[in-house]
Amino acid sequence: MSAKTINGLVFDQDLIQLHARYDSREELIKSFGKKIEEKNYAKKGYTESLLQREIEYPTGINMGTIGIAIPHTNKEFVNETAIAVAVLDNSIEFEDMGGSDVTVNAEIVMVLVVKNPKMHISFLKNLTSLFQEEKFVKRFQNATNPAEIEEILLKLL
Repeated sequence: MSAKTINGLVFDQDLIQLHARYDSREELIKSFGKKIEEKNYAKKGYTESLLQREIEYPTGINMGTIGIAIPHTNKEFVNETAIAVAVLDNSIEFEDMGGSDVTVNAEIVMVLVVKNPKMHISFLKNLTSLFQEEKFVKRFQNATNPAEIEEILLKLL
């Protein structure tokens, strides 16, 4: 599959998984982290940094109708801004971003690979806002191919 860059963000359909199944957040993060490093969107050490940051600063968010997680790490590991997406058949437990020993059963996980902190914050705001809309969540969950996810994400830019 091909990758294209729009507004400084790489959309690589190889980084979009529909009906994915993982046993744990660690397995998912390692799988995506390895692929992100192999494609040179991030430097060696990105995956370990991603795992460590998820322990220190959890990224699970309960959006009411759905749980999501948005793992990310420091910009020094990033070569190119990209996003990886997993729409899961099973939910995976992530610690809540609020950090109060609450867990979130994430059904959608987006691994952000962001070099520009301003873009990072803007993207997160848009993303959390959209996930509050049931219509948006349904489109995401019902996507039948990576191109549909890409099209949905383009609206966030």
